[in-house]
Amino acid sequence: MKYLEEIKKESFKEEYEKDYFKNEKYLMASFPTNNLEMYYAPFDYINKNAKVVIIGITSGQSQMEKAFYSFINSHHEQKSDEQALKDVKSNSSFAGPMRKNLISMLDEIGLNKRLNLISCDGLFGINRGLLHSTSALKYPIFKNGKNYTGSSPSPVKNKFLWNSINSNLVPELSNFENKLIIPLGKSVGEILEKLASENKLNNNIILKGFPHPSGANGSRFSQFKENKETMTEVINSWNI
Repeated sequence: MKYLEEIKKESFKEEYEKDYFKNEKYLMASFPTNNLEMYYAPFDYINKNAKVVIIGITSGQSQMEKAFYSFINSHHEQKSDEQALKDVKSNSSFAGPMRKNLISMLDEIGLNKRLNLISCDGLFGINRGLLHSTSALKYPIFKNGKNYTGSSPSPVKNKFLWNSINSNLVPELSNFENKLIIPLGKSVGEILEKLASENKLNNNIILKGFPHPSGANGSRFSQFKENKETMTEVINSWNI
C-alpha cells in the first residue's frame, strides 16, 4: 500500500508536532460540500479470529497520531508490516479514559463471564485475540479540520460518508460471521441497522443500545441503565 511506504520514509521521533500527519501525502479524499476530509492512518489490521467486534464512529486526531507513532516505532524496531499494524490496534484502540468506561460497562452486562474472562480489561491485554476493534468510518474523518463526531452530516444520509462505509466497513465485517458486534453510540448503531436492513452484516449479532463510552457523553449512564437488561439477555443467548 502506497501510504505504508510513505510512513516508512518518516524519520522516527519521540514526539511529532500537532497536525504533522494531516498533510497532502495522507489525504485520501475530500468532500468540499460539507468540508469533510478523510486521511489515511494505519488501521488496516483485521483480527479474523476475534469473537467480539467493537465499532466506534471514526478515529480522532489523537488516535490518528498514536497510530502513526506506533507504526513508525514498530518499523524502526524492524518489525514486519503485519506486526506493526497489529501493534497499532493494540496501542491506540479506544485509548485513554474512554477505555476504562467501556470495560466497566462490558463487565456489567456480563460479557467477561460469557468469554470466561475475569474482566473485559483482558480484551485490551492478554486476551486481545478475542477482540477486533474498528471504526464505521475506518480512516479518520475531519469536518472543518476538527474531529467528526458522527452527526451533521449524518453518515447514513451523506453520500461521501456512506460510500466510505460501504467501501471499507462492509468488506471488513465480511470476515466475521455469528460474532458479537458492539456499536458505540447512536450514530454507529444507526449505521449498522441500515446495513442490516440491506443484508450486509453477514449474520453477525448487533448489541443494540450500547452508549458511547466517552466521558463527554453525559447521557451514557441513563442510556446504559435503560438498555442494560436487554443487552445482558443478548449476550447470555449468544452462541459463541
